[in-house]
Amino acid sequence: MANRETAVFIFNGLLESGKTVMIHRFLDNPQICDGKRKVLLVLCEEGMEEYEDDVLAKHNVTLITVDEEAEYTYTLFESYEKEYTPDIVVIEYNGMWRGTLPLETRYPDGWQIAEVMTTVDSTTFDGYSKNLRAIMIEQYKITDIVVFNRFNDDMDKIAFRSLIKAANMNAQVVFEYEDGHIDTEFDGSPFDLTKDEVDIPDNDFGVFYFDIMDHAGKYDGKIVTLRAMVVKLAGTKMPGFLVGRFAMTCCENDIQFISIYCRNNMKFKNKAWYNVRAKVVCVDASIYGEASGEILPAFEVLEMTPAGKPEQEVITF
Repeated sequence: MANRETAVFIFNGLLESGKTVMIHRFLDNPQICDGKRKVLLVLCEEGMEEYEDDVLAKHNVTLITVDEEAEYTYTLFESYEKEYTPDIVVIEYNGMWRGTLPLETRYPDGWQIAEVMTTVDSTTFDGYSKNLRAIMIEQYKITDIVVFNRFNDDMDKIAFRSLIKAANMNAQVVFEYEDGHIDTEFDGSPFDLTKDEVDIPDNDFGVFYFDIMDHAGKYDGKIVTLRAMVVKLAGTKMPGFLVGRFAMTCCENDIQFISIYCRNNMKFKNKAWYNVRAKVVCVDASIYGEASGEILPAFEVLEMTPAGKPEQEVITF
């Protein structure tokens, strides 16, 4: 029994964001839920969509409800392990509960979180981002995939993606249209990359940062000009420095410095503002302390002149 492995799939998101629909699709995947594996479905909130008894029986699913956040504990899941010995656990999490709880909770031996998916209703995204921003940011921080459903072409993919990336650079962003079409590889850019030189306006630095970090290859060899704070590298013998901006994702307590590595040496005043003109080069992600193998951008700075502070020093999304 100790060697048995149980995959845990967590579906997160606000009420009526499409979690139940996604779980139905998950259950209909014969490669995962083949009717032989025992599936435990833990329902932490109930929305408009329901799970029919025949669907549960077909996929060998046992449904359990958890009504209170305080019940979401190791003790509860250990009791489920003993009673049901599931092969797969699917958790429809309550989006109003503490966002980091699913990753902070200890699970029984052999239970491993395989994936966290967050669903977002595109039609209410702007409103909720203003009124429930801190709650939504907590969800994005722990997720592997964010699915924007009910999407249409009148909406702004770049703005949607930028807010997710500001909270979690590693999250995959997927757009599902109202007709069922799914875009998993959005490759649009807010800048005209047919030109050899690209000027980045002050107000677009955040959008530029997340776009170039996601799609470094599109910018390879381009010359970019921008205004940024220039910062010395600390605690390393690596040559170079950083150019970037401070960004606030949800509140004043959540401000981070988002920056791009410049691999050549130049004289400058630390933490001062400069107009920077640089060539984009693709480098291994290990330069940023990430796992080797991924490609990320770096700058070869061509010229750098002192500049005044921008009107908005801290970027918001």
